[in-house]
Amino acid sequence: MHNIFLFARREYLETVRKKSFIVMTILLPAMMFGFTVLPSIVASKKSNETQRIVIATSDQEFGNDVRDKFVRPSTGDQAPAKRRTPDASTRSFEVQVDTNVSPEEEAALTARVSSHELDGYLWAPADALANRKISYRSRASSDFETQGALSGAIREALLRQSFRKHGVPAEEVADVLKPVNVDTKKIENGKVSDSSGIALFFTALLLMILLYVTILMYSMSVMRSVLEEKNSRIFEVLLSASTPKELMAGKILGAAAVGITQIAIWTLVTAPLAAQSISMFGESIHLGLSFMNMFFFGVFFVLGFLLYSALGAALGSAVNSEQEAQQFQFVIMMPLIVSAIFLTPVIQQPHSTLAVVLSLIPFCTPLIMFTRILVETPPAWQIGLSLVLLVGTIYAMLSICSRIYRIGILMYGKRPTLPEIVKWMKYA
Repeated sequence: MHNIFLFARREYLETVRKKSFIVMTILLPAMMFGFTVLPSIVASKKSNETQRIVIATSDQEFGNDVRDKFVRPSTGDQAPAKRRTPDASTRSFEVQVDTNVSPEEEAALTARVSSHELDGYLWAPADALANRKISYRSRASSDFETQGALSGAIREALLRQSFRKHGVPAEEVADVLKPVNVDTKKIENGKVSDSSGIALFFTALLLMILLYVTILMYSMSVMRSVLEEKNSRIFEVLLSASTPKELMAGKILGAAAVGITQIAIWTLVTAPLAAQSISMFGESIHLGLSFMNMFFFGVFFVLGFLLYSALGAALGSAVNSEQEAQQFQFVIMMPLIVSAIFLTPVIQQPHSTLAVVLSLIPFCTPLIMFTRILVETPPAWQIGLSLVLLVGTIYAMLSICSRIYRIGILMYGKRPTLPEIVKWMKYA
């Protein structure tokens, strides 16, 4: 046990003194600041940029309805209208209605867009309105926010026209078309919580990505560390004072301590940022970083790390160079990649058969079960069963990988084949 502690201490001190550790410790909080606080700060800054749009339609009343809905003008109809985007940014638009829909006018509007005099124009002649085939033409065809806002304004304008034809009073039309705000809340322990659906989704997404990155990063660092010491022949000296199992256990525990240290630093640094709201989809979102969420994050990080670091140590001992390791690294990463692929279905339906089955597969448990706990806490027996299966798999993998490690760290030259690795497991 004393040797394990010494090797773990050596691994820990060597890693935390590296420049890469310091860089990553600083980089992740900076990235989190960039994704959370910085966009809100930038959005609150005023901008003098104005986009100019023309609504070309033969129906003046339809054009006015589209403009009024799109820009919500505060001035009279004679002045160009300005519109703020729903995310509280200062992006503004000037919208004018043009009732000339001749081919010459179409060519003239196209030329004005090409010359940057206009940003785009809506082409809605009488036949397009009758066939419900209206086109928006602009230089930036990827401006989905503007396209979506115009689409909603056109739909409402057509509804207003239909209501007017049937003699519905303007007050009733306005009341019918009044938007309805559906606020999603989560029910926990028989009580309605304040966490919204969007906030819950992005909290699960953020923590799941963080868990995926940390498990992958530190398990692969164990593989590279084993490979470096194997190539430098340091193992031959260390094995004179200890057993291969002690070496492997110390290396894994030291890397685990590094990971826990870095996560603790990230938690302390980013805790004030977590209280900040993120401006997204026109809403102010607060991440739900509760004590229970962070507790399970630590549990599944440790268990996931032990599982994948054992595989990484076995791989590092069996190969002779990092190029060889990269060829097999994908096999170890595959369960984590599969878990990431099924992230969205699990978040949307955490109680589905797919989510339950994946969360009980030990190699997928750290990511999938943690995501289910964040979104909708599963029954206690499922959490308990997943942990039992995961711990049992960790024990089995540590036993198998330690046998490969014991022989592999002293094997040089030819890359071992799968039958040879199976023989190592029997001999050990």
